[in-house]
Amino acid sequence: MGGEGAADAGASSRACRAALHRALGDERRLAVVDALRLSDRTPGELAELTGLGSNLLAFHLGVLEEVGLIERTASEGDARRRYVRLRLAAVTELGPVPGLVADDVLFVCTHNAARSQLAAALWERATGRRAGSAGQQPAPAVHPLAVATAERHGIDLSAARPQGYGAVVTAPDLVVSVCDRAREAGPPFPAPTLHWSVPDPIEGGPEEFEAAYLELAARIDLLAASVTTAA
Repeated sequence: MGGEGAADAGASSRACRAALHRALGDERRLAVVDALRLSDRTPGELAELTGLGSNLLAFHLGVLEEVGLIERTASEGDARRRYVRLRLAAVTELGPVPGLVADDVLFVCTHNAARSQLAAALWERATGRRAGSAGQQPAPAVHPLAVATAERHGIDLSAARPQGYGAVVTAPDLVVSVCDRAREAGPPFPAPTLHWSVPDPIEGGPEEFEAAYLELAARIDLLAASVTTAA
């Protein structure tokens, strides 16, 4: 009985992998996935980056969604806007993307109270290099659940303080928005941008903060492996 169960599980896994390989065997779908490797995108951005018309893009997105590579989510800022993103397992499976050069990375969210603070701390731990974080409307303090979540993972945010964009001293050469509102408001820095549509944990509890932390950690690991310094 146990042997049959293991065989069924193995066959199911192989079928899933075969479907994944078939989906990525089309160079247009591979172009879509490549465009999503480091940044979430709107369908309009994907159409511009890949040169696909809206109907053809919708077809290929449907195929990628069916095999579990991508998901589509509504913006937390403007519900009419949709973001396409790789599923977390796909982010970690596909590996680094060469070619990015950045010495000063800035992570932004609206209030600089949770996601951007966690992202900057994770970047520093992963790379050994300083990172900045800021927000359009900085909160009075870092959210206590962000501090507690970081502490569980060996990161000290007890001295961190939210700051606005005007307090950023060093001009960043890469800006990563980790909330939809910050991305849609447009961070005022003349630097390349990436966007991660990470759900806001503020209205939730420890589980939501843990989920945000884990997603940020996976994305940071990929970004750290993809970025080189100019020096």
